[in-house]
Order: sequence, then C-alpha cells, then structure tokens
Amino acid sequence: MKAIVIDDESPALDSLTRLLERNGVSVVGAFRDPREVLAKQEQLRFEVAFVDIEMPELSGLELAARLQTANPELHIVFVTAYEQYAVEAFELDAADYLLKPVQLGRLDMTLKRLRAKLAKGEASDDKAASMRMLCLLQRLAIHDEHGRSLDIQWRTAKARELFAYLVHCGDRSPSKDELIDTLWPDGDVDKAATLLHTSLYHIRQTMKNANLPLKIEYKEGRYRLVLPDSAIIDALQWEHAVAAAADHVDVDKWQELLLEGYRGDYLEAEGFLWAEQERERMRAFWLEHALRLAGAYETNAPSASLEAGSAKAIAIYQKVQSRFPEIEDSYFGLMRHYDALGQSAEVYHQYTSLVSMLGEEFGMRPKPDIQTWFDEWYNGRLA
Repeated sequence: MKAIVIDDESPALDSLTRLLERNGVSVVGAFRDPREVLAKQEQLRFEVAFVDIEMPELSGLELAARLQTANPELHIVFVTAYEQYAVEAFELDAADYLLKPVQLGRLDMTLKRLRAKLAKGEASDDKAASMRMLCLLQRLAIHDEHGRSLDIQWRTAKARELFAYLVHCGDRSPSKDELIDTLWPDGDVDKAATLLHTSLYHIRQTMKNANLPLKIEYKEGRYRLVLPDSAIIDALQWEHAVAAAADHVDVDKWQELLLEGYRGDYLEAEGFLWAEQERERMRAFWLEHALRLAGAYETNAPSASLEAGSAKAIAIYQKVQSRFPEIEDSYFGLMRHYDALGQSAEVYHQYTSLVSMLGEEFGMRPKPDIQTWFDEWYNGRLA
C-alpha cells in the first residue's frame, strides 16, 4: 500500500508517518502544505491519502475533493482532533477516519479496512455497472441497457444538481468560477469553493459506489464529465432523431417521437434555474416540429387517406394545445380538421375556446384569417 500524509503540524505529521511505515505502509510523501501536494500529485503514485481536516487556507475536505478529481479511485482517511469532524468525514464517504492522537489499535483497524477495499477494487475493475443512457427529459436519471432506471444514492441535493449541470455542459468544460456562480450565486466565495469541491467529492464517491464508468476530468482550471463511448444523452438523441424524421418526411416516426418519445420538458421536474434557457429552446423545437408535422398531414396526405391524416393531425394539435394553450394555430388547425371530419360541434367549441382564451389572457380577438374562415364556415352552415 502506497500512501501520502498531509498535516500542517510537524509533530503530528512525523508521528503518523512513522506509525504507517512500521505497519508496512510505503509513505511516498509527507506534506505540511496541501498546495504542495496538489502540485506534486501527478508525479507521485499513491492509493491512499491520510488528510488532516483542519488546515489553514485549504481545508482537508477541499483538498480531498481536489485529489480525487485527478484520481477517483483514491481512498481518503481523514485525521482530526475533533470528534464532530468524524461525522462529517463519513458524510463524505471517506474510507475511514482517525482521531488524534492516533492509537495503534485503531490504526491497525483502518489499515485492514483499506487493504480489503484495495483488494476488492482490483477484483471488480472489470465489473462496471451497465449504463446506457443519461436522461435529462423531465427529470435526471441514469438508465441501464434494458431501459431500467438505476437507483443512485446521492449524498446531497447539490451534488446531484452539479452532476446534472456537468452532463448539461457536455464537452464544454465549465470553469470553477462558472460552477460557483451557477450553483452557489449568493454565498460567500470561499465557502462556495469548499462546497463545490465537497460536491465533486460526493459525485465521485456516488459514481464509485454505483460502479458506474464516469469520471470528472480537471484540466487547466476546468471540469468535464467524461462519459463512456456507449453512453447516450436522451435529449440529444431525441433531438437528432426528430430532425432526421423531418428531413425524410417520415411522418409515422416523426409523430411517435413528438407524442411518445418526448417524455417531458428538459429537467422540468428538477427546478434547476440554469436549465430554463435550454428548456425553452427544446420546447420551441418541439412546437416547431409539431406544427410542421400537422401541416405535412394536410399537404402530403392523398385524398384516399384524408380522414386518417386528419385524425393524426388532430392528435398533434391537441397535444400542442395542451402544452401551449396560447398558440392560435392549434385551435385553427383543429377547427379545419374537425370540419373535414364533419364534426361541427367540435369546430364551434374550438372557436369559442380560442375567443375565450385570447380575451381573458390578452384582451384580443382571433387573427383576421381565422376570423374570416370561421365566419365563412358559420354562414355556410346557416345558408
């Protein structure tokens, strides 16, 4: 077992280093300055870090998070003189914790746990959980290759939100400042930085505990969630599939994607403020294609299948109306297709619903072309 020790107090640093070496641990580095550890991390080869929690300038909790950014498989043992920090250490899912002054019996127990974890890790390297899709439509979820949602146990709500934001960013690597401004916009900057690194730690531990092949890459002050090549993001897949169906005028596939494939708006169930712009963009994309598809049924359907085309167009317009009740085109489209099917009562119902909606919401009347169409239709029935 190779380890490093970090403690800003020389006596404690030297004492723990000696105890570890006497117990067969190869200590490849002992540091008083946590920043020195970060600078030398890539040069060192170690599996475990013994980290003092209370250090000036950079806390042990934040240091542990940064170390695991570069090495998600790293095991952390927190060392503290205060019992209350032990609880916090386990909230971070540390491998273990030690109270100062370190007792030989307690250290022996910790080393046994570490050796067992290391052996288990080597045995399970090739047993990564099946992960097929990251879901952002309606709510955040991870699905396996059979389409089943995996039960991911998130430590905190902020860790879950940070994970969602990194998925949202894709190949664009957000900076530390962007992450803080987005997720902790109103807090103290130093405290927010600690919360960021703690949340990154939580994410890595959550992915590790779930045995998922996801990593957070840190490079030049920026973070990126690295997905396996086989992983799919449902929102991207859906959008590309809709565009392809539209290009080929594959109306059946087009309709299936719009009515069944779109499970809900982008992260609508999560309440993340930063997702609002993308949510509105995808809503507009859905609306554009829904209206195009409904129009395609009118212009491309042969007369022999006019009734079937109207029925499909009605299904689209009804969905548009339920999602966007302020869009006049849905009412007008339904009026035309109900007329084609001879359903006069439904035509009249759509017109009165439109008049009511526009009057109550906007103090307006229907557009001239809609009003003209309805007047001609109504007068024609009276003739």
